Amino acid sequence: MRKWWGSVVAVVCIVAIYICYCLLRPLQVSSITIDLDTPSPGDFTMDDLGLWRAAVGYINPSTGSIQCRALGEGENYTVPRATASLAKLITVQVVLDKYPLAAGESGPLITMSGDDEARYWWTVNIGGSNARVVTGEQISERQLIEGILLASANNMADSLAIWAFGSMDGYHQAANEWLAKHGLTSTTVGGDASGFDPATKSTPTDLCKIMLLAAEEPILAEIMTEPEATLPTGDVIHTTNQLLGQNGIFAGKTGYTDEAGRGMVVASRQIIGDTEIVVAGVSLSNDSYQTAFDTTAQLIAAMPQNLRVLNLNSDVSVGEIAAPWTSNRHIITAHGLVVPYWVDKPPMITATVADTIGDSLSPNSIIGRLVVDDSEVNLIVTDGLPAATASWRLAHAYY
Repeated sequence: MRKWWGSVVAVVCIVAIYICYCLLRPLQVSSITIDLDTPSPGDFTMDDLGLWRAAVGYINPSTGSIQCRALGEGENYTVPRATASLAKLITVQVVLDKYPLAAGESGPLITMSGDDEARYWWTVNIGGSNARVVTGEQISERQLIEGILLASANNMADSLAIWAFGSMDGYHQAANEWLAKHGLTSTTVGGDASGFDPATKSTPTDLCKIMLLAAEEPILAEIMTEPEATLPTGDVIHTTNQLLGQNGIFAGKTGYTDEAGRGMVVASRQIIGDTEIVVAGVSLSNDSYQTAFDTTAQLIAAMPQNLRVLNLNSDVSVGEIAAPWTSNRHIITAHGLVVPYWVDKPPMITATVADTIGDSLSPNSIIGRLVVDDSEVNLIVTDGLPAATASWRLAHAYY
């Protein structure tokens, strides 16, 4: 009898130890079920426009990342070619990296030298785009940028670059570093800061990214919305962007040389679904400015048909945790998520969670990450959860 009772006690002890182990061990992940509906692909129609050298892009409002794509296929879309004055979008951003301006600021006054005036007359004599400067004139950094972006003044681009970096060689070094920092590997800067030198080359997709980077700079976005500006000489300069104000277009730049043809890049604020997205259109190597304006306008007009937005609202439940002895606990996103995508390339949606997530879960515990393309948000649980839950699952998910 004593031996039998001893066996019972031993079994009870073993069971008690096992129960304690189950209660105290970390929460084990047994399976993950993703029930988030990936959007179905649609038809991308911009290629049907038949444009020769063009690109379109957008800024992801959740991450600030830029996505651009060339239209069509082949070397016409991927081989770098002369940019003409579109290169001035590089010049002003490189200078602002060293001497930043907030929106509304004028910045330091820069005294024009004899070299600056000579540079103006040289530009006039060769037929380049220009804005007048005179020796001894004081002009602000902002006014020089206005002359560069509105009037496309070659002389002001070179004068600003030399003022900022001491020499054209100094500017080229800074420009190359800026291009590398932003992954613009298909763009090179030639012998000047204006783009007049045909050795300054780029591709449609790189120029799309450069335009959207400029659109993210408040001072540049502000300047490019100006239809005109007055310089210290009293001269009134006007924007070359004839699409300004049309279909949400708030920024842009034109460019022309014999080698580059007529080019146009613009940025526009488009309402896609219920979300405002900054988009860009690029049209290069056109035979006339009218063609450049028309094709760029076509690209922006086609955005609503070719771009979609996935909205995951803040604090929306995307699943539940199932526990044997507790009610289900909702999983929610920690904050909202907005992910634009091309209609023919819906985003990839995945969830990642550690194999074990601790002895227990307190309210608002982070249990993992929801990943939608290059955007991520925390997955958090709204209520506490005791230890020793044998399994959990993501289910009943919805947007």
